[in-house]
Amino acid sequence: MKNSFKLHLRLVCLNCMLLIAGCSDNNHSEKNVVQQQPAPVRHQDRFGRYDSIGNLGGKPVSIPSGVVFTWVRYIGDPGDFDSSIKAQLYNRPPVTYQLPIESFGFQYRLTDGAVKTSSEQTDADYMHDNITLIPKMKPFPWGHVIVYNIVDLNKPRNYNLALEESLQATKKVYHFNYIEQSEPVYGLIYLKANNGIDPSTNKPWQEDTSGPDIFISKNNNDEIKTYIECDFIGKVQYCSHLFYIDNNM
Repeated sequence: MKNSFKLHLRLVCLNCMLLIAGCSDNNHSEKNVVQQQPAPVRHQDRFGRYDSIGNLGGKPVSIPSGVVFTWVRYIGDPGDFDSSIKAQLYNRPPVTYQLPIESFGFQYRLTDGAVKTSSEQTDADYMHDNITLIPKMKPFPWGHVIVYNIVDLNKPRNYNLALEESLQATKKVYHFNYIEQSEPVYGLIYLKANNGIDPSTNKPWQEDTSGPDIFISKNNNDEIKTYIECDFIGKVQYCSHLFYIDNNM
């Protein structure tokens, strides 16, 4: 996943050059030179669509047009369902390579890592798979990635609390525990809901949407860096995978 992200998400580094000729007694000369620097030209695709730009994890990025699923959210943007007066009056600053990105999503094909891009062949392939595979309950070879930018660096960069809250909620609502299995799976710690038994029937799960299998990976400091939930039982099967890219996101 990390390699696909780096392959399809182009990082555009901006280099600021201050060209100062001779000496000047004007204390604002350097400031004026900076202000006179031309704005970087944003790339456009063959349809005239501009790339999405911003700052992600401390790095200026340019995301190819048509790739972003729904939209790019910037830090400070109101929520989708925020109807407050403050949200209505919100005026986003100009979008530049310095404007911090909070999150964005993209879709990609699991078989070859091709990123889905609107109005391109991958878009047509995606729609074709929707029509031909999903109604027949065949495997759907497309994944959805959501990238979040950590804003509060004081918060722990792991999923320990997320797992604990999930286990507590399951115990409170569905009244069963997760049991760690004796053997890891693909090198991951494997937690099974109620040891694979549906408490309502006392038989193996027929649908485990309320108790998906959990796979986690910890570092040497006992921090969960990979958190996966999978529903392997039933007609619709899926996995949700949370992970960190380096130490920034």
